[in-house]
Amino acid sequence: MGAVVWALPVLLGLVLPLGEGGPPVEASLSLVIAGLLLRARQAHAERPGAWFPLLVTGSVLFGVAATDGSAGWWDLMVDPVAFDLARDLVGLAVAVGLGAWAWRVRSPVVAVTALAYLAAVWHSRQPVEDFGWFAYTPVVITGAPVVPVVPFDFPPYPELVVVAGAVLAHTRVDRVRVWHVAAIAGLLGSLVHYGALALVVAAVVIAGYELNARRPGAWYPLLVVGAGLAVWPVVERLAGPRSTRVDPATAADGYYADVTAVAVAHVDHDELFLAFAVAAGLAVWSWRRKSPTVLLTAVAYAGVAWSLTLPEEAALVVLAGAAVAWATTAPGATKTVGRWAGTPGRWPGP
Repeated sequence: MGAVVWALPVLLGLVLPLGEGGPPVEASLSLVIAGLLLRARQAHAERPGAWFPLLVTGSVLFGVAATDGSAGWWDLMVDPVAFDLARDLVGLAVAVGLGAWAWRVRSPVVAVTALAYLAAVWHSRQPVEDFGWFAYTPVVITGAPVVPVVPFDFPPYPELVVVAGAVLAHTRVDRVRVWHVAAIAGLLGSLVHYGALALVVAAVVIAGYELNARRPGAWYPLLVVGAGLAVWPVVERLAGPRSTRVDPATAADGYYADVTAVAVAHVDHDELFLAFAVAAGLAVWSWRRKSPTVLLTAVAYAGVAWSLTLPEEAALVVLAGAAVAWATTAPGATKTVGRWAGTPGRWPGP
């Protein structure tokens, strides 16, 4: 029952943005975060430590910051300038609170997290151009200055530094693992370039591999496929051209409309072919493994990819299928390994 409780908000958070007129991904991100925190709470009951309060703090701060401007009601209630000021004040208060907590519990990890978070909040107030290399792709317009265009809507989030501190604190209750290193590098690297988030996805896949050894099922292959589909558009953007030369007369709204039309036309051919190839592969695999969950995921993925303007967003369907597969995995499939083998019914979460 515990698995269903945390998997349900994750499933809703992934599926709701795909509906017509549904909320954007950023607005439903809070549901996914809430579900993952419920799962982390179960792991914290088995391996308590400072990592869980840090994870809750960083995740909640990130969820609130990422939701800014993603829903119409939020724009009506909060002025963007006032929100940025409040975000800075909250960041300062959280950093001071973490510092006081670190002094009380004598935790160097929490102290380092507080200092790093405060530095990241200050750094995020710098001009966008200072964040460097390929984070913001310039569009070169003939006879006009360089106009920075964000090809992927993920600006630097200093709140992820607190999440990185939680991962670092988790190494104090468990030996250092590969996914720890990948997650910390990806979370901190996202302050410089959004492409570093690929390391975070890799960390999730690696942690899932370790967990799959104890609780095998169709959820892990679906997680790998969904993660790959989610990362692929980012890799494609990074591997694409860095600049485009256009006529100055089309540098206004018409130019951006043309760019959007070209992008949609490009996606309709390449992304749809990839989507149906993946759906066919999942269908064949479901037939070989006799897995109705995988078959339903393949059918839903193909249908959503066909109906969406940007088929790449259908990767959320595969991730939702992974959540369903986890919730439907029999508890008896759990294996105990290592020093936990003598404690029936308990297994360490990643």
